[in-house]
Amino acid sequence: MVRGRRFASGVAAAAMLGMAATPAAFAHDSVIGGNPENGAVLQTFPTELVLEFSGEPKEGFNTFALSRVTDGAADVLFSGEPEVEGRFVSIDLPADLDTKPGEYRIGFQIISSDGHATKGMTTFTFDPDGTAHAQAAGATTVVHTDSATQTVDEESRDNMRLILLVIGVVAVAGAGLAAVSRHKRGDDNPNSGTGGTTAPRLDV
Repeated sequence: MVRGRRFASGVAAAAMLGMAATPAAFAHDSVIGGNPENGAVLQTFPTELVLEFSGEPKEGFNTFALSRVTDGAADVLFSGEPEVEGRFVSIDLPADLDTKPGEYRIGFQIISSDGHATKGMTTFTFDPDGTAHAQAAGATTVVHTDSATQTVDEESRDNMRLILLVIGVVAVAGAGLAAVSRHKRGDDNPNSGTGGTTAPRLDV
């Protein structure tokens, strides 16, 4: 009876593990890398688009489309069927492509390794002069420099206040000690008193 319950528990646990692993096994392929990388800023326009997927897409019905974003709208410049080599999907771009500085999107539709169609996109920015990147870096540097300078100035003022406070405390304490010392010397001096003389003693 006990063996039967153990066997049933083992079967249930194996079934639960199998159900938990099912979504991962049949998950659609996703982009894990590429050239250009997603979000990259380039000074030289690419001659080839490459995307690396988490699985190996299947041949057939795969499409890449390159678009330029203008005022929030994407204008398709080129599209075609890419080549699949394992997890890498790539396509060559034509040499006479009309390239201008700005944001670009690489849209794709592939047949994932699980057999389902998958769509998505990555982006990159074409900045041949490097002005956008330099301006962003310069603005960040200025902000950091001003912040650091302000912090140093505030710390210097706080340190100066502390030093002046310590000097004041030491001066007051020194004056108090000097006064106590003078008073003690006056009490210990037998000649101290009115007129500076000792009254004569009368013998009866």
